[in-house]
Amino acid sequence: MGTSQSHSLKTTPQWSSAKRAMTGIIHNLEDSQRYSTFMEKFLYALGEDGLYYGLSSSRGGRHGGSSHKHAFGTAGSGVAVNLLNFVSGVRTTGLPQTISLLVQEGEEVPQTPRELINKLCALSAKDTDANLDLDAALAAQRKLLTEIFKTCETLEDVESVLMHADEDTIDAWIIQFEVEYIIEYQGSLFQSQIFDKEQEPDTVMGQIKRWLHSQLDSMLSDEMKHINLFSEDGKRYIDSLTSRILEIWRR
Repeated sequence: MGTSQSHSLKTTPQWSSAKRAMTGIIHNLEDSQRYSTFMEKFLYALGEDGLYYGLSSSRGGRHGGSSHKHAFGTAGSGVAVNLLNFVSGVRTTGLPQTISLLVQEGEEVPQTPRELINKLCALSAKDTDANLDLDAALAAQRKLLTEIFKTCETLEDVESVLMHADEDTIDAWIIQFEVEYIIEYQGSLFQSQIFDKEQEPDTVMGQIKRWLHSQLDSMLSDEMKHINLFSEDGKRYIDSLTSRILEIWRR
């Protein structure tokens, strides 16, 4: 997560409500209703200009409801779709061929799982301005890939993991990415406030992450069973998934 000095929250009433909702969590980490309230207030604080709804959204605008290229959800959409394209490429043509398409002439070819993770994250950041949304997406991508490849010692092991992953596993990867992405973004935004309340940000955000994961496992798993994530419809679904998740708490 970012440092407490990196990002300052806006002072609008909506962000003040979000800060109060975070304070509610800090005061009682065991009250699940406080998490729902925080997600609702966070959504309203972002507003339609601060949240990416997907290119095909009916909300209009180049970013489907937001004309701001750094709107939350923009970088996550690109990273998630690229991840699916990578997995699809490996399952179709194998890992060596897929890697060869990622490496430019003169660049070193990844030789280990760690080097492959570094390469995929570097590609996600390429030609993109640094911003909080991108920072969160890259951190979530690295955490997810590290988890997926945690037992892999070689690139052959990586290929085996990707080849043998079933639909439920791939759906779970996408849910995990979204959870990490949302938590990284929120953690950077609210870290200073959490420190002000004399709490450890990792503890607070860890609690929110566990709660959010349990919510999304039940809310999205059945829905995703009916979607082929590798299809064009699937990619459109992933493109707008962050906003879909946050909209769950709109009232």
